[in-house]
Amino acid sequence: MAFLAVSQEFEGACCENLSIKSLSPDFHLRECIGHFNLYLDVEDEPFVCYGASVFKNNENKTYLYRSKYGTWIIGKTLGKVKKGALIRSHDDEKDKFALVCPCGVEKWQARNGESWKNDDSIRIMIRRNKKVF
Repeated sequence: MAFLAVSQEFEGACCENLSIKSLSPDFHLRECIGHFNLYLDVEDEPFVCYGASVFKNNENKTYLYRSKYGTWIIGKTLGKVKKGALIRSHDDEKDKFALVCPCGVEKWQARNGESWKNDDSIRIMIRRNKKVF
């Protein structure tokens, strides 16, 4: 297995609001699905993890962040690859480049005990801000 050297230089995400869904009615990691918003500090600056923006689901207290290997993780412990990681991206091209924003991820894996299983039911969608005129 080869790992990509991920740049630590920050490059902001193209999206601010994302929605993670599962097409499976019996999806076992319900705490990982829902709305994720760009995670900002008290000065409205984005939290950064391994050179990419962090997203947070305030309802479920889960994070969506890039790992040191360039994969995107949904988990309970920000920045960790193993501890608290429940879902991870699994794109075929991960050894060639790291995505700046998770909206481009097409393939995901879900933790099943100590192993990872491909999960074709997981979808990520860009949520647009609602504008009232």
